[in-house]
Amino acid sequence: MSWKNLHEQSLIFDWHNHGTLKNFLFDRSLDGKESRFLTRLFKRAFWPLSERNTLPKMEEGGLDVVLSTSYIPEIEWVDDQKLIKFLKWLYPSVNKRVFQPTYFDATNAMMDRMEKEVDDYNAISMSERQFKFVKNIKELEQTVADENLAMIHSVEGGHSLNGELAKKRVGETTAVKPLIENELMENLEHFYNRGVAYLTLAHFYPNHLVSPVFPYPEYGIKRSNWKNLMAGWDMNKGLTSTGKKVVQAMKEMGMIIDITHCTPKARQEVYDIVGNDLSKVIASHIGAYAVNPDPLNLEDWEIKWLADHNCLIGIIFMNYWLSPIDSGLGLKHIERTIDHIINIAGDKVLAIGTDFDGFTDPPDEITDISELPRLTRYLKCLKSSVNEDKYSDSTITNILGRNSLRFLLEGWK
Repeated sequence: MSWKNLHEQSLIFDWHNHGTLKNFLFDRSLDGKESRFLTRLFKRAFWPLSERNTLPKMEEGGLDVVLSTSYIPEIEWVDDQKLIKFLKWLYPSVNKRVFQPTYFDATNAMMDRMEKEVDDYNAISMSERQFKFVKNIKELEQTVADENLAMIHSVEGGHSLNGELAKKRVGETTAVKPLIENELMENLEHFYNRGVAYLTLAHFYPNHLVSPVFPYPEYGIKRSNWKNLMAGWDMNKGLTSTGKKVVQAMKEMGMIIDITHCTPKARQEVYDIVGNDLSKVIASHIGAYAVNPDPLNLEDWEIKWLADHNCLIGIIFMNYWLSPIDSGLGLKHIERTIDHIINIAGDKVLAIGTDFDGFTDPPDEITDISELPRLTRYLKCLKSSVNEDKYSDSTITNILGRNSLRFLLEGWK
């Protein structure tokens, strides 16, 4: 089978896609009508005018299921990042939409805006395919069967559960712990009922659930306030007592637990809580520690644990986390990560989590979601010998989406 036919016939997932972010922060439309020239001119990830995801680009890339990830930047970014301070001044909407409401209200507003963006696009699109937000497995199966493009909400960062009581900065919270926990649990249930498939427990800064790994790549650290960053970073911390209760609640209700950005200790504690249950955990956008020894990435025993428990690893499309040498070209780094995970645990645990438009710089060969077919072509063309393909069609199909569908059917209740 040709690589084009393989891509067209495969079910294709992206587990971590930030189409919501610049749309919400900077009023970037997702209908694809804004200037491609500006997008290419301002191609670095932090520039508001760079754009990896539009709805037409998702169609062009052959996507079938997109986990639409809502992330509200933490208030500490304003303290630590000069660029964020500048953007807050340049775009008054950032302050109004992001930093004035509670994290919980802002996250819901971001999801509302994305749903409206999809509805507006469907109304003007000439495509035979429609974009549809789905809230459960039954709706997902119907949307895929109808050959439409399914969108599923996900939320990045436990801080998104913070309402009026939990405040924005953990240290500023004055309410008693039981009241805070009740608020967080109620907001978690609200997300679940809204159709949020997974919650990423950690992100850049400590929250009421967990401590993160060191937050930024080096190029971000150079622009940061070192004192604030170092004060919030402790690799010896894991889940809080509240975090353990939230993980247990997610396990029981059927919301998938995303361990990306968690410290190794926190990840271990999640595995302990999940126990022998299957299809409960995802590392939605991540690399392998043996390939690139960064504490963000999964160690070999974790890769094996996730595979043994029918879980999923979404490979991030960002060179910095995939290789100790941050070169521009990145498909080779993705290949090395795939190879290592297959050698450790087989191909049933693999998936894609691009992190496009999540303030990340992708490989030069795949600059936006429309170019995802290049991954299929690259994997299909690799040889282990002169006459033998390195990856079978079945393995490539597993990575693109078949593993993801199985995982969702088993884990998202």
